[in-house]
Amino acid sequence: MNYSNAITIRQLEVMNAIAVSGSIRKAAKLLGLSQPTVSAQLAKLEDDLGTQLVHRDRQRSEVLTGAGELWASTARTVLSDLEEGRGRHCEQFGQKQCKISFATIPSHAGRIWGLAAAQAHADPRISEFSIELADSSTTLLEYLAIRKASIGLMVMTEGLRETTSLKYETLYEDRILWAVPKSVDPKLAIDIINSNSISAPLPQALKKRVAVRAPHEWSAKSNAWYKSRLASAAPYFTSDLHVGAIEIVAANLGTCHLSMTLHSNLPDRLHKDVAFYDTGCVAQKMVLAMPRHLMMVPTFASYFERLAEAVRDDYTRYFLAHAVDFRDVET
Repeated sequence: MNYSNAITIRQLEVMNAIAVSGSIRKAAKLLGLSQPTVSAQLAKLEDDLGTQLVHRDRQRSEVLTGAGELWASTARTVLSDLEEGRGRHCEQFGQKQCKISFATIPSHAGRIWGLAAAQAHADPRISEFSIELADSSTTLLEYLAIRKASIGLMVMTEGLRETTSLKYETLYEDRILWAVPKSVDPKLAIDIINSNSISAPLPQALKKRVAVRAPHEWSAKSNAWYKSRLASAAPYFTSDLHVGAIEIVAANLGTCHLSMTLHSNLPDRLHKDVAFYDTGCVAQKMVLAMPRHLMMVPTFASYFERLAEAVRDDYTRYFLAHAVDFRDVET
């Protein structure tokens, strides 16, 4: 059988997504397809090859069969070569045809979207720009692996460190800020951050804190900070997102932590009721990542470098501009 005529790009995309996500159901979600569609594409590929590629037994720890591992590897190689080939074609023969898809995580959306769009718009070789929102840095890695995004701003994770297929560059170290109602005496807040002894009774707003359920790499650091600085603050409130947590703080009901990058994305009205203090703790390292094969295409490589510089400059300017708000704390 002539496999080159039987196997389609869609089938290879499905095989790659299953390998990346670990299941047919998750692959369908990543690809934005229905599960029956993904199952049908997989069944057609297995039929063409005459072998089973994915274990259907949910009790097994291995998702792919031996043949499945082979074809997952083949799919990665073919899809990478095709993507690089399209990029090189645009460079050599196309006219303004490169497409950029930028992804980030919820706490770092907002300002960064405008920066990423502006860098794309400034390059006449880029014909289309789109944005994707991943619920976590782990999901963003999957987006890059299945070509749902061509570049992403994310947290440095162990998964990224272990990935050899991506080029990444550290942009900045995000800081943990303590959000406190403005009704709280600033001197008291600073004494708590500096672990000074507190003799006066704590106001009600300092006796409760907001726990955030959304995945974030620095949750353990946040819990440790509260345990050592304000152990009496019970995690009474919970919120799916950090923005929701800040809304509760603005209502003078408790305190919470947030990253400095998220601070730059908050609505102005929240700044009227909430004071933000630099805890001196690094929340996470933020990195820009792109598949290595795309770095071989000048348009993508140039975009990566320009965006990295723009994000660094923006973060530095923002931090300096708000230094008076954060730096009155001895760190």
